[in-house]
Amino acid sequence: MGRAYAEFDGTNPLERPPLPKLKSSRKLAVVLCQLNKQILPEYLAHSNCIEQLHTLIYCAAVATLRTLGVKMPTQKITENSVKPITLKWEKRLERRTADIRRDIGRLTQFTRGITTRKVRKQAMEIMQRLHHHSHQDATNINEWQCLDTLKQKLTLYTQRLKRYKASSHRKHDNALFQRSEKAFYRKLSSEPQEKSKTVPTKDQVEEFWGKQFGSTAYYNKCAGWITDEEAKSHYSNPMQYRHANEISQENVDKKASNYWLTSGQMFPETEGCLVAIQDQVIPTNNYKRFILKNLQQSDKCRYGCQDSETIHHVTGGCQAFAPTDYKERRDIADKIIHQELANKFKLIECKLQYYKYTPQCVLENDKYKLYWDRTVLTDQYIKQNRPDIIIVDKGAQKVTLIDVAIPNSNILTYRHNEKVAKYRELEFQIKRQWKMKYVETIRIIMSSTGVIPRILLENIKALELSENIYKIIQKGVLLATARIVRKFMGNAST
Repeated sequence: MGRAYAEFDGTNPLERPPLPKLKSSRKLAVVLCQLNKQILPEYLAHSNCIEQLHTLIYCAAVATLRTLGVKMPTQKITENSVKPITLKWEKRLERRTADIRRDIGRLTQFTRGITTRKVRKQAMEIMQRLHHHSHQDATNINEWQCLDTLKQKLTLYTQRLKRYKASSHRKHDNALFQRSEKAFYRKLSSEPQEKSKTVPTKDQVEEFWGKQFGSTAYYNKCAGWITDEEAKSHYSNPMQYRHANEISQENVDKKASNYWLTSGQMFPETEGCLVAIQDQVIPTNNYKRFILKNLQQSDKCRYGCQDSETIHHVTGGCQAFAPTDYKERRDIADKIIHQELANKFKLIECKLQYYKYTPQCVLENDKYKLYWDRTVLTDQYIKQNRPDIIIVDKGAQKVTLIDVAIPNSNILTYRHNEKVAKYRELEFQIKRQWKMKYVETIRIIMSSTGVIPRILLENIKALELSENIYKIIQKGVLLATARIVRKFMGNAST
């Protein structure tokens, strides 16, 4: 007992070797009786804390084992003594990341002007292998686009490897907890823990929430905004002056919405066509049947859609025009904003008319990177992973997603609310994979008839662009809408 106490006194209990379990026997009973009656009382008289009591119990067990001649382990078995096993998926992902890092290094040398025969051959092989960024994007046409594809794939695989390791670690901990709770909590105590944040005191909590709920507030039934809304509700018949009501809403900038009509930059024929579209007097099938009372005329779409052929269906609801004309109209706004941003960040030198400008998929310098209609490769599957424009501010570690929409004026508010949560998952993935501090989404929304919400002007200011850019976007959108209506009505099948 004395030798065991001298050996383990003052040692860490977690570092002591585990003791084997003994079966009951007469010899064991004799040894325990001698320990309890003769030896332990002398040591317990000088014990004054729980640590010493624990040490005495452990030393008594060691003395019992040595007296009975039981072999004891000389070293404590820990989790670290077991050689870790590398799984197949981990080897596969590590091999892929190593290959991608090697290709990035070779392609970076080529982009920096090192054009030796070996580097040129390796770069050409990489670019031939990375012909496509994704099945949705166009073909990579230069080394910069291939380099961007490699970088996105590297972040994808490294993040996937990190996520898989965390999942495997959780499964291992769950299995360890099922086998032995003591071993699980012993492992937790051995791992370094993060420092806990300072918890506010009771007085600080009462002071903070007392200011929030201490002041009383009353509901004012005669508030000015309530009387204004009641007066507006009796202003006009809701079935008349629809466009006038649309531009008179609080969320719409009336002056900016009517700029195209007051500037005089369009031909009179085009202005007349646009006014007729806004007044909904275009001879669509719905107009002929219900306004002109031609009951023999079907109100269905002439291009095979099952919806009624209203002017709203023509300007933004026909499935036959969705992948072509409607997309080209939206791309007009995209091109204008992309060129302004590229000039602002000094990514391009010349400035062209928007209908002559062809954006590049990737533009990059030392401070900024600008994407145009390019898929973001993510670790987890995300349906909405292709914003119209992406701005990467390398210095501020900030990513801005720009989403453009040209809906009909009757669903302008609904489309804006829909865009708010469209890229929430993508924002989280970009922030986690690209290691960015800030990720935000800016919505550029204008109706197909030129109605401009106030949020559009606020978002243009947030991008630090010229306030007059909405005028160029409005003109391009209205010309595209007039062209769509003329093309739609040019079908002589009715």
